[in-house]
Amino acid sequence: MKKINLRSLLPNLITLSGLSFGLSSMRFAIEGEFNLAIICILFAAVCDALDGMLARHLDSESDLGFQLDSLSDFLSFGIAPGLLMYMAIFDQNSIGAFAALVFIVFSCLRLALFNVLHEKSKSNEAHRLDFFTGIPTPAGAILIMLPLTHVYMGFDWAYENLNFVAGYIILISGLLVSKIPTFSIKGRDFFIKSKLMFLMLFSGLVLSMINFPWHTLNVLALIYFFTIPFSILSWQRQKFIKS
Repeated sequence: MKKINLRSLLPNLITLSGLSFGLSSMRFAIEGEFNLAIICILFAAVCDALDGMLARHLDSESDLGFQLDSLSDFLSFGIAPGLLMYMAIFDQNSIGAFAALVFIVFSCLRLALFNVLHEKSKSNEAHRLDFFTGIPTPAGAILIMLPLTHVYMGFDWAYENLNFVAGYIILISGLLVSKIPTFSIKGRDFFIKSKLMFLMLFSGLVLSMINFPWHTLNVLALIYFFTIPFSILSWQRQKFIKS
């Protein structure tokens, strides 16, 4: 009997943990526990970041792990947030059903396109994934949940502007499959070189999420939006150097 290699199994276990958080988010959304549903999606995002980092650190990346990660992402950051927004904000409103459906379908399409680019990157150095094409599904999931987080901050504007929220969700859905280059932490040159600095930033982020989860989430989303112009400039600069 072949011995199980825990080194290669551990990243997949983290991926499955993220999948479990995504499933739990759907359960809480159906039961009306919308704040817990958001938290589960955030935990799924943490698992999504950790499994890839751990796989690269342990040199245990595999095709199985990559496909499992994509399937987990589709459920946790496509289906779960779409269902959550439909149940929490739109309350079975038809325009909400359409917006949620668009987001879920575009999330699936975005992951399929990413898988194609990943296959190209394995055989062609020019297609190395230092940048994402469009915004990744975890970022898209967090962005569409912002109107719901405002409810927990005391602002109920989303319930009074259903058409605007639906349009916002469709806009984010379009960004998922757009050709806009965005920074990828999966690239080779990670911007935080110091392990101590990384630990300090990570600890501060965890403390902020524990004490001020909704405010922290909105600040991070705002920072992410501001990085997009810089990612476009960086991509154009790299393209100019290579040419």
